[in-house]
Amino acid sequence: MDYIYTIFPLFNYYLLTVIFVMVSYSLYKNKSSDSKVRYLYILCIINFLAYLWNLYYFFIYGSHILTLLPLQLCNIAVFLIPASLILKKTILMDFAFYLCLPGALAAILIPSNDYAIVYSGMTISYYIFHGLIFLIPLMMAHWKLYDPQPSVKKAIRLTVMVLLLGGTLHLFNVFMYQTFRIPANYFFTIKDWSAPTNPAFALFAKWIPYDFFYLLPALPILYLYMLILFGISRTKKT
Repeated sequence: MDYIYTIFPLFNYYLLTVIFVMVSYSLYKNKSSDSKVRYLYILCIINFLAYLWNLYYFFIYGSHILTLLPLQLCNIAVFLIPASLILKKTILMDFAFYLCLPGALAAILIPSNDYAIVYSGMTISYYIFHGLIFLIPLMMAHWKLYDPQPSVKKAIRLTVMVLLLGGTLHLFNVFMYQTFRIPANYFFTIKDWSAPTNPAFALFAKWIPYDFFYLLPALPILYLYMLILFGISRTKKT
């Protein structure tokens, strides 16, 4: 059992998540689409509160206010997911489902060293915050509030969005440090600040030892994710 907790340090949280999903699907199995959307709005509010709670810990532990802007992928998701529910724009839902969802999943499967104390308020808020970013888009797709059907067009559009957003934030990170000595690391583009606290970033940095570019292996992972979903959708149709 200790081996499981070594690989998945938040294993108890994962078990609670499975129970939460099963209860949610059971309660809303025969509910109307409007009821399901209202439930997702409630989860979005809880997500926002957990995000603020987690942000509070970084602030009291000394992080500069300009490093706490909502510019990380999962921070963006806190606002983008409810916006996608309200506006019903496919491009927003695609961003949430194909980028924010796997990003949040990676964050809770491979948490950074900041969350070594499993039952601290910081870790609890972190897990709720990232767990809901993973679950809400998943529920949207499962309840057919959004069609995640993958395509080459979506893959190209998401790639362009990631490169533009990530590249812009990398330039912002460099500017903030070179000009004001503020260690901004939005989208984790600075490898020397990301790799020491997270094994996934450390691995990428070994493959490509350059800031920003070391994150490019995430793109083939995105394409594999879309390919698997495409295969599943074709199997269901067959």
